[in-house]
Amino acid sequence: MSTITHTAASSLEAKVAGFRVDFPNADLVAYLVLVLAAFLWLLIIISHCVLQRRYVSPQPFVDRPAEHYPPVTIIRPLKGLDQGLRRTLESSFRQEYPGAVEILFAVEDPNDPSIGVANELIECYPKTRARVLIGQDNVGINPKINNMMKAFARARSDLLWICDSNVYTDPGTLRRSVDLLLDNKRMGVIHHVIFSEAPATFGAMLDNAFLVTNHCRMYLAINAVGIASCLTGKSNIYYKSALDNVGGVAAFGHYLAEDNMIGQALWRSGWGHTMTGDLARQPADIGSFFEYCSRRIRWVRTRKYNVTFATFYEPLTESILLGALTSWALKHLYGFNVYSTFSTFMSCWFALDMVFFYRINHGSPQSWPWFAFSWICREILALPLWLVAIVGDTVTWRGQVFRFHLNGTVEVLK
Repeated sequence: MSTITHTAASSLEAKVAGFRVDFPNADLVAYLVLVLAAFLWLLIIISHCVLQRRYVSPQPFVDRPAEHYPPVTIIRPLKGLDQGLRRTLESSFRQEYPGAVEILFAVEDPNDPSIGVANELIECYPKTRARVLIGQDNVGINPKINNMMKAFARARSDLLWICDSNVYTDPGTLRRSVDLLLDNKRMGVIHHVIFSEAPATFGAMLDNAFLVTNHCRMYLAINAVGIASCLTGKSNIYYKSALDNVGGVAAFGHYLAEDNMIGQALWRSGWGHTMTGDLARQPADIGSFFEYCSRRIRWVRTRKYNVTFATFYEPLTESILLGALTSWALKHLYGFNVYSTFSTFMSCWFALDMVFFYRINHGSPQSWPWFAFSWICREILALPLWLVAIVGDTVTWRGQVFRFHLNGTVEVLK
């Protein structure tokens, strides 16, 4: 019996060995995997270099006369009472900017509770030109664009800072941003990376683990390489005249990812993008695990129709899949032990993400064990959520269901 079992096992091993030998272009595939892995590790190194140069220590202000700073209009679209709304909105009033600043709060509903918070701040800072604009212009299906149209029409300045209502920025953010624009006349977009804070639920911890490691790291690296437009719309500074030259903001009202489309349009027009060392801090406001999954699916599905190649490439940038492929490639080409290689790969990836968070956060998370656990769960969920997102063409946002067209525009489903 043992002889038969041994013979069967030997036969199976021979078949497996034969399959490995006959695998079409196996060596080429393995080398491509290693090149991809090396590229991703290079991006990780770049992100840490950018972190060290730009985010570890505050950037000093440029010494220039106050009259050289152009006026700026800050546009804050409002809807409902976001977590910590007063603190986030007040950060616009506390900017240490030498030039003139105008703040426009844009809201659709005259009964929206956020109006009371905005008016309280306007009373507290009477020296700052600020007002609330109420109403909606329907130029497309994007509710944020529709809400902001009245603010774009009434802005006194050519330089606009679009900042979401749940974003807090440090007092020096605006001055450092404008310094970059003044130093480079072909720079047309200043943007700030999202940084999630104070998660209180498991869903919020998952989102926090994603935003402050994977997303933030890749965001810094891709923008440092600078081969294409890569920005999110949480906190962006544009020239209004530049937006008008690419069709005006209303032209992007038929896209959900208006920030990405605006960035691409300005990039193609020759306007460069750059970042300061400031963060667009937002509360981790996701309430549940299912809400986190829904948001991630919406993000991936939206990008699928706006940056298609990058979206299909995305799973290969995730640690578990890339680690598994790298382990196979090293085993196939050089005989490395798969399990040792994979565990080493994941341990190094994890350690560098923890270091990245500690340095950009200037300290520890609320709980290292919970943060590490959330990171592990986020990495495990990445591929399944991507697979769910990639096969659909609808998303739900702010209570409405949208269907994507192949050109990236969307329609509202009744």
